[in-house]
Amino acid sequence: MTMLTNDFKKIDASLWERFTTALSDEFLKQTGLGIYAHITPLDLQSVYKEFEDNEISIHHFIHNYVRSVI
Repeated sequence: MTMLTNDFKKIDASLWERFTTALSDEFLKQTGLGIYAHITPLDLQSVYKEFEDNEISIHHFIHNYVRSVI
């Protein structure tokens, strides 16, 4: 399944769901608060695009990203 983002780029909905769930879980683990306590939905979309442009695992990308935000 694919879905469209605000800029009409198709993304893999399954990967998007895994990414956002993992990111929210990491924020909860590190701060006790969920994803939207730290970033906006537009920020989330930008972070996802950045993840797509990298060739590292979701876990490593998210861990590094959360450490840079908190």
